[in-house]
Order: sequence, then C-alpha cells, then structure tokens
Amino acid sequence: MTSLYGLITNRRWTILGMALLSTVVFAGSAVGADYVKSYSISNRAVVHVTTNDGSVSVVTDDTKQVELRVEYQGYDLNKTLHIDSSQQGDQVELTARVVGQFGIMLGRRRMHIEIRMPKDGDLQVETGDGAVDASALSGNITIHTHDGSISANHLSGMIDLHSGDGSITVSSLMGGVRLRTGDGAIDGSDLDGKYEADSGDGRIRLTGRFDALKVKSGDGGIDARALQGSTLDVPWNIVTSSGSVEIALPGNLQVSIDATTGDGHISLDMPVTVEGVISKSQVHGKLNGGGQTLTIHTGDGSIHLKQV
Repeated sequence: MTSLYGLITNRRWTILGMALLSTVVFAGSAVGADYVKSYSISNRAVVHVTTNDGSVSVVTDDTKQVELRVEYQGYDLNKTLHIDSSQQGDQVELTARVVGQFGIMLGRRRMHIEIRMPKDGDLQVETGDGAVDASALSGNITIHTHDGSISANHLSGMIDLHSGDGSITVSSLMGGVRLRTGDGAIDGSDLDGKYEADSGDGRIRLTGRFDALKVKSGDGGIDARALQGSTLDVPWNIVTSSGSVEIALPGNLQVSIDATTGDGHISLDMPVTVEGVISKSQVHGKLNGGGQTLTIHTGDGSIHLKQV
C-alpha cells in the first residue's frame, strides 16, 4: 500500500515537473524572431498591410523595392501566428494574423510590422490593435486602427486616417485629408489643402492653409488657425457639442460668419460687420464684404474669433 508520504512526494514531483515544462515553453516562446521579405517594383508600388494585433511603421526611400519585416515575440509561427505575403505586379500584400489565443497566455507577446517602400506609392494599413506611424509618402493613403494611435508626417495625396480609439497626430500633410477618431484628440500642424476632422470625444487643434475645413467634436474644444492663403472654396463648418471654440483667420479673408453657442458667449477680435440683432450668444456678419459661410457652433462653451 502506498503511504501518505509517498502520495505527497509524488504529487510534489508532478507539480515541479509541470512547472519546469511551463518554464521551458515560456522560455521558447519569449525568444524574438523576424519574418523578412523583399519584392522588386517596376512602376508605382501599391502596398496592403493587414494585421489583427500589432503596431505598424511605414518608412520610404528612393528605392524600387518593398521590404517587409515582421518582428514578433511570444508567438509560434504557423501555430499562434500566421504570416503571409505575396506580389501581383506592383501590388504587394502582407497579412499577419494571431490565432488560437484562448486561455491564459504566459510571457510577453509583441508584434511590430515595418514597411519600407518607394516615396511615391499607394498604401492601405489595417490593424486591429496597435499604433501606426507613417512618413514621407505621396499617394492614396488609408490607415485604420481599431485601437491605437496614429502618427503621420510629410504625406501628400488623398489621405484617410481613422482610429477607433486613439489619438491622431499629424504634421506637413498636403491634399485631401480626413482625420477621424472615435475617442481621442486630433492635433495637426503645417497642413495644406482640404480637411475634415472628426473626434467622437476629444479636442481638435489644426493649423494650416485650408481650402476646405470641416471640424466636429462630440465632446471637446476646437482650436483652428487658418493661415494666409486660405480660401473658402466651399462653406466651412466647425461644430462641437461641448467645448470652447477658438478660430484664427487671415485679416484679408472674405467670409460670412454664422456663429452660435447654446451656453456661452462670443467675442470678436476682427472687424466683422454684424447683421441683425446683436447678441452675446449668436453673431451673423461679414468679414471683408462676406463670401462663403463659416459656420461655428458649440452647445456649451465660448467662441473666440481673432486674426491670425
């Protein structure tokens, strides 16, 4: 008959063995690794990147190559992580997908994708969970992260940046630009072109030369500075449900002003010719004889209009 001491001893050895096995598995999965591919491009590069769990950075160079690098740690390739890339003409696609993440995951897990591509090219990035950074690219550019921040600089073309939950920070963007986040701040400087910015919950600050401007925040202040050379090709709209609004305009801009606040006051530091009844909560008037309409509205906050 097995003694009680023997049972306890055997159980201890079993537990120790399981712990050692877990340590070995943990140590093996913690080792970092890289997936690297390179593709030659004849004309204009078109790059599509899709991942459900990982950050992405995009850099450019005077090159005719698209280089893909996936750095990962804590995953087993072809088991808990599937990576695939392909080329069809000048179009290159990369997919990195994490699978089988059920139960308790031990150790640190990390995945980062780096894309190096020509300066002139089209880019589409989709990540489920991770930050995205892109710079020095001209083309049709679409970046979407469900949960993560976006940082971009020196981009030109048709640009669409969208974060489900995260901030957006941009500089030196030129062209037709959409900046959208479900929850986070939007900051843009040295901008040029037609802009749309929308935050579900966060402040928005934009500075640049604008031909079109549409700004909306569900809950946050707005600070927009339109520099010399800005024009109203179409009416501009700047709206927030709750927060103060500060707008700076060139002194020679021809524009009609339609400003209202639900709970706050309006101050003008520019020679606006006011039309109709003068009120602290609404102003209708013209700057330099008027032109296309600039609509400014906040549900709860002040409005300040000044010269840039």
